[in-house]
Amino acid sequence: MSNMSNKTLRVTMRWIHIVGAGFIGTYIYSPWNSNSAFTALMQFVTIPVLSLTGIVMWKQALLKKLIKGKSDQTNIRVTSDS
Repeated sequence: MSNMSNKTLRVTMRWIHIVGAGFIGTYIYSPWNSNSAFTALMQFVTIPVLSLTGIVMWKQALLKKLIKGKSDQTNIRVTSDS
């Protein structure tokens, strides 16, 4: 996540959400909702991915701060032990 710029990360997450919304719309409005493989795809892939990317978009600044804080603490420990 640290190699991507904020804008690139948000654009990627938005496209994941657009594609996921297409899957959800297809699941709801098509006869494929009776297909067990498509239902499993929705339950175990699409919904969890959309949930995680939604949380990342919502709390992106906090997550970056936490990740940066943890890496700073690791660097402090390494330098203080030397």
